[in-house]
Amino acid sequence: MSPAQGRSPHAGAARTGPQQATVAGPRGPVAYERWGGGPPLLLLAGLGSRARLWGELPRLLADRFTVLAPDNRGVGGSRGGERFTLAGAADDAAAVIAHAGVDAAGVVGVSMGGLIACQLAVRHPDAVSRLVAASCAATVTPSHQRVMRFFEIAFTRLEPAEAAEAFMAFAFASAFADKYPSFVDQAAKLWTLDPDDRPGALQQLEALQTGWDMRAELAAVACPALVLAGEYDPLVAAAATRELAAAIPEARFREVPGAAHSVLAEGGAALLNEVLEFLLT
Repeated sequence: MSPAQGRSPHAGAARTGPQQATVAGPRGPVAYERWGGGPPLLLLAGLGSRARLWGELPRLLADRFTVLAPDNRGVGGSRGGERFTLAGAADDAAAVIAHAGVDAAGVVGVSMGGLIACQLAVRHPDAVSRLVAASCAATVTPSHQRVMRFFEIAFTRLEPAEAAEAFMAFAFASAFADKYPSFVDQAAKLWTLDPDDRPGALQQLEALQTGWDMRAELAAVACPALVLAGEYDPLVAAAATRELAAAIPEARFREVPGAAHSVLAEGGAALLNEVLEFLLT
């Protein structure tokens, strides 16, 4: 699932691994990884996620981009500080971009990270050059509340590895999981919460359970936007993600056939190349 063919001037940076950095943000510390060189690209992951959730993707993208991958507020190196909110997480993301010494970045956000990315584009429009939001919705629905109740039960009643295994049943479509079982096994390991991250993940979940509605404010997004949905996403229905795309002026919407929640992985090299072309245009 390599995003490019051949080598770039930044290939050496991709091989050497990430630089680790922490910025003293307005709401507390924000830890992030920095990979490679090239146009800046900020990756925002979902619920309970550290930068490690992205697996090999930052290394692959480092051949073309300066990749910035933060730990979300409350987990990893971003523990402490104020309680998680979507608006606050957007401010954290803006602090990472500024700390990296760039004026603006392309932003890719998935699931809860997609909500943060949208908030970033609304609250800090000059910091976002292009926006990719995947598997997220403009407003909370009754089905989302049931999904969040599932995560509450998983986080509080299951061991972290068990919760991650349970989530994999929804993260990937059956056809993908059957074809790439080792990939799904690795994804479960990457998503497994460290015990010290559970309180922060629950704070994130609590913030989401209070609800959100971005439909009106998304009209203020001024940058080009690409919105991705999985055809069979059981966590965020494709129709809900399509509604988010409709709220962003001139946003492109792409429904990935046969995909569930993890559209960037399930869409394979073809989708990844489409995303990269959009970011580099």
